[in-house]
Amino acid sequence: MPELPEVETIRRGLVAKIKGLKIAKVEVLLAKQFIGKPSEVEGATVKDVRRRGKINIIDLDNGKSLLIHLKLTGQLVFVEHGITLGHPITFAGTELPAKSTHIIFGFSDGSRLFYNDLRQFGWMKVVQSSKLKVQSDLEKLGPEPFSKEFTIEYLQKILAKSNKAIKLILMDQEKIAGVGNIYANDALWEAGILPAKPAKTIRYKDIKILREAIIKVLNDGLKYGGSTGGDEAFINVEGEPGNYQNHFRVYQREGEKCLRNDGGIIKRITVGGRGTFFCPRCQK
Repeated sequence: MPELPEVETIRRGLVAKIKGLKIAKVEVLLAKQFIGKPSEVEGATVKDVRRRGKINIIDLDNGKSLLIHLKLTGQLVFVEHGITLGHPITFAGTELPAKSTHIIFGFSDGSRLFYNDLRQFGWMKVVQSSKLKVQSDLEKLGPEPFSKEFTIEYLQKILAKSNKAIKLILMDQEKIAGVGNIYANDALWEAGILPAKPAKTIRYKDIKILREAIIKVLNDGLKYGGSTGGDEAFINVEGEPGNYQNHFRVYQREGEKCLRNDGGIIKRITVGGRGTFFCPRCQK
């Protein structure tokens, strides 16, 4: 599932491509993935694109906003009028619309934005912009890792209340918005903490290191344009994959040598039903 760096990469691409464009038509090819009526956004102009956690928010000039959650295999691909992709896209190929295309936005300049979703878990939802803060999809989200609210004290507070594995706390969207499996694995390696370690046993000095590690790996994810790992469908709005997978610390590196050259070999276990990677030598 796309996490903060992937969703933010898409947001930045959407700002560059569709901000200021007028939506001429919306074709919904799979009804369950579009909550609302196409007529609520048709004729409106894109004012801005924001992000909250793993959700992108397209603000329109008619008082409506469109929430987009890509879930596991959602993709947003922008194609300019008269331009073809020129390269294949994961799960879609070289031609759009493809079998995995379920929503198409047509803009007044002839360009189009395709929503592809192989597994069909993603969704779009039209809401009143004035009521965004009370939307159930947004109101329960924890602070953003790059926000001033994400302090050492906040992290200490949420960890002290739980005996759950530290990795599960990092992935809990009501605790921290945007961190998922990829970056939780790598942040815990960066901080030298075992993923299965009970959260409330983490010492204050290690919490400080962990906070810095979370921010560091997320920044790296952004730097490299997100992650398109072995089980990922992520592409940016131009249909290009990310590059963070070439810089994984431990994620999807089972059986490989630890990057700290400490003699450790990366192991894989399951924590909370998710594949979890760590170095038994340097993570304690």
